[in-house]
Amino acid sequence: MLACDAAVRGQPPQQPVTVIVVPVIQREVSAGQTFVGAVVPPRRSIIGSAVDGRVSALYVDAGDPVGPPKADDMGTERGQPVAQLLTDTISIEIAAAQAEMLLRKHELEEMEAGSRPEEIAEAKARLGAAQAVKDFAKARYERTKALFNQSNTASLDELEQALSASIAADQNEAAAKATADLALAGPRHEEIQQARARLAMATEHVNHLESQKAKYTLRAPFEGYVVAKHTEVGAWVSRGDPVAEVIEVDPIEIDVTVPEAYVAHVRIGAHAQIHVDAVPDQEFTGRVARIVPDADLRSRTFPVKVRLANPKNEDGYALKSGMLARVTLAIGPPTQALLVPKDSLVLGGPRPTLMVVTANPETKSETVRPVPVQLGVTDGSLIQVAGEISAADRVVVIGNERVRPGQPIAAKMQSPQSSRPE
Repeated sequence: MLACDAAVRGQPPQQPVTVIVVPVIQREVSAGQTFVGAVVPPRRSIIGSAVDGRVSALYVDAGDPVGPPKADDMGTERGQPVAQLLTDTISIEIAAAQAEMLLRKHELEEMEAGSRPEEIAEAKARLGAAQAVKDFAKARYERTKALFNQSNTASLDELEQALSASIAADQNEAAAKATADLALAGPRHEEIQQARARLAMATEHVNHLESQKAKYTLRAPFEGYVVAKHTEVGAWVSRGDPVAEVIEVDPIEIDVTVPEAYVAHVRIGAHAQIHVDAVPDQEFTGRVARIVPDADLRSRTFPVKVRLANPKNEDGYALKSGMLARVTLAIGPPTQALLVPKDSLVLGGPRPTLMVVTANPETKSETVRPVPVQLGVTDGSLIQVAGEISAADRVVVIGNERVRPGQPIAAKMQSPQSSRPE
């Protein structure tokens, strides 16, 4: 007995550790079948150049992470820069286009402002001068006409010259009046609209060049990792040439091939238990994301995509593209199975382990014993287990990672439904 042994050794008895336990559930679940698959990225993108140019900077190498797109000052989502092409020529073109746009802007402002007061005053002065000349020419013509009619003092030639001068003065006055009216009215509405159109054309030309310049900066389309680099600094790339390749790693997918005899039982959204040989100390749970309705004609298998969150570790992410995976899917008719909460599993060893409560009738105390189990299909926050365990057992769900085999416990019962969520 633990208390007696501790007393014999002169040590105080070990205090029980308070833990939360739940009963093992036995109920029908769909039979699980394990299939071999591979870890694949949900998205893969080969970043190519949209323009011709020489690489002036390369910011990434194979294996480097790239961050998620971020909003710039204009609110546009832009990914992390991957490479930069020389922009000297297009920068000069943009500067020239901006100068043209500024010229068109000032032309429009000049028209919209109308005539200056000095211009109106000048037009009015010219009109006054023209009227004075007109009055003088008209009076001279009248005098010449009187002399010609009464005493023949003026010749016919002089009379015609005076008449011509009077008519010219009338026309000059009309021209001066029209000029004054134009100065008062300002530019025509159609001319202002034309100036606005020229400004709009110049603005769009600047926008077009700036949009072209943005293509000289090659960016990652999403967060992930660079898996290939296809160029170097100083190299010339043409439009469409690949520069780098990026994959998405979180979330990650498992590409499973399911035979046609089982694929009818696979449901989108169903849980899947995943074991990856390269990460033996972790068990993963995902969901069926897609079932591709196109079988391989030779093997008669359908691609099934299982998606899951990719745990992060010191080296990046636990699951990497190309790893071998074994996926257990719920397939076939329901069978009786033992289920426990996922939180009751102790991972990190060769196999998943449960801390099962063991009662000692003599001391009326309870301890725990480790029981290695095999995992099956999942059902919400529960998972199927197989091993030296029965439906009458209880397992530790909170505190299971800090108790040791044979350690006294103070068990508090909790129903599986109220255990921590998945």
